[in-house]
Amino acid sequence: MPHPDWEDLSAFFDPDEFATQAVITRGEEKVAEVLGIFDDPNEVARLGEYDLDHPTPRFTCAEVGVAGIEAGDVATIEGKAFDVMESPQLDGTGVAVLILGTPNVVYNAGL
Repeated sequence: MPHPDWEDLSAFFDPDEFATQAVITRGEEKVAEVLGIFDDPNEVARLGEYDLDHPTPRFTCAEVGVAGIEAGDVATIEGKAFDVMESPQLDGTGVAVLILGTPNVVYNAGL
């Protein structure tokens, strides 16, 4: 089904309002720079609230910005790196959601 051509998603993902930028990398290669809405329930929990419907961080953005993104990529948002856990979830209206997790931390077992 085609996306509505009357929909201008840039109003929803305006960095002067409430959107932020995610830089998506695969290894050392930059895959994309995308504007979107970052939602981290861990931050909400620290403020005394908890939104139980999605316990992992997510990034909502325009679908066209995440066409080449796949599980295993890394999204750097607000100075923090997050693993992209699966392919973008498309909602059929031109909006996509990236499900994020924290990157694997490698510990030095010799210490």
